Amino acid sequence: MSAAFLHSSAFALVVAGAACLYLASPRQSLLRLRWRKAGLFAAAFLLAAWMVWRIRLESSTAFFATLAALMPLLIALPSVVALKGRK
Repeated sequence: MSAAFLHSSAFALVVAGAACLYLASPRQSLLRLRWRKAGLFAAAFLLAAWMVWRIRLESSTAFFATLAALMPLLIALPSVVALKGRK
């Protein structure tokens, strides 16, 4: 597999994990219903992203790459939803 495919698939898994973390939070405003199993899906997506990055990187490097990709998404998601709600 090419490195670009691995990195983009791992980043897609991190985006899915960040979205599930946002949906699992009690004060999210995207959906009024709280998705109960979103936290488990978030953990599964983030673990899968770490395992995909683990193919090309060392274990600790893959862990910190997952965290570094997750941090800006956790900041951006509530901001994007807040901007979407403003009319």
